[in-house]
Amino acid sequence: MKTKKNVFIKRRGKHPIYKWISVEKLARKISNIFWNWVDLSSCKMDKLAELYEILISKEYKKESKLFDISKDDNILHIGCGAYPITAITLAKNNGVKITGIDNNLRAIKLANNLINKKELGEKIKIEQGNGTDYPVEEFDTIIVSGCASPKIEILEHVFGRAKSRTKIIVREMNLAAKPLANFIDSHDDINIINKMKSRPFPLIEPLGWHSFYLKK
Repeated sequence: MKTKKNVFIKRRGKHPIYKWISVEKLARKISNIFWNWVDLSSCKMDKLAELYEILISKEYKKESKLFDISKDDNILHIGCGAYPITAITLAKNNGVKITGIDNNLRAIKLANNLINKKELGEKIKIEQGNGTDYPVEEFDTIIVSGCASPKIEILEHVFGRAKSRTKIIVREMNLAAKPLANFIDSHDDINIINKMKSRPFPLIEPLGWHSFYLKK
């Protein structure tokens, strides 16, 4: 038993990436559960929704200014969630027209109810869609949510099918920001123009995120 234990420890020592992958997966699971809970709860509780919009919209306003979002942009948001706060923020503050997609039918139903309640139907369209095969060619700005999954497959689709000079904004939790940057760098036709780190109070790791502004 002693020999087997030592061999196991030795093997793990040769491959520290295994430990990192496990930490990242756990952090991603915690992050996704948290944001899904916030989205669903905000659809039910007005006070929480108000706080949610104050804290997170503030970050998305800074992001839209830093990343040159204008009212003329035709925007696709992949992974909009049940409370499409990105679409709401951009429609209210930038006057853009934006399409939000999610592969969860319940989230789509709740999001559409919210958009109708806020009377933003002329600016925001919410529909079911999968980021790995949704037609992206007509959009000149594409936002990929931090909770959008599977992230790499979605980005491969977006990078391959988006038209030239498309702006691509990718959000990713802080722990996975460096691997994402390495993945982006492996694509010669995709350039990192700018990036931004967000961790609005009172959020702690792993609930903060990086935003990458890319151009094809």
